[in-house]
Amino acid sequence: MDKEKAIKILEFYRTIDKDVQFNRRIIHDLEDRYYPSVGVANIDGMPKSKGSTSSPVEAVVLNVPETVFNTLKELEEQNRKLCKLKTEILKELNTLNHVSRVIIMAFYIEGQQWAQITGQVNYSERQCKNIRDNSIDRLMIRFARNKMVSAYEFPQ
Repeated sequence: MDKEKAIKILEFYRTIDKDVQFNRRIIHDLEDRYYPSVGVANIDGMPKSKGSTSSPVEAVVLNVPETVFNTLKELEEQNRKLCKLKTEILKELNTLNHVSRVIIMAFYIEGQQWAQITGQVNYSERQCKNIRDNSIDRLMIRFARNKMVSAYEFPQ
């Protein structure tokens, strides 16, 4: 793994929560459109069947297009993978020492400027950049060894 890919992984980590939230909105919209609330059902104990589906839930499920059902499954699976990926990246970040982790998280994930970072860790900007470079080198190795992170297809 090269430095560019490790940096892309860290930058992608920043967007995972937004991607999951976006997918959840799409899932919610599709469910609202294709799984409407049935309303009040007349439950007086007497059978009401007239040769069609007997349950309002069955009627709704039978009217959902297969493409919508597959889209919902794919989005839920994608969210599961994204959450697992975020956990794996964070696990690798937590292997760094405190100062290295603060610098990497502040610079790549929180998008802070060097002046802000140097104030947090009480090192010069040059020292912070050296620590960042060394940390990226260590993360490259850690990310390459992690099966989930190395196998994931990150967007370009």
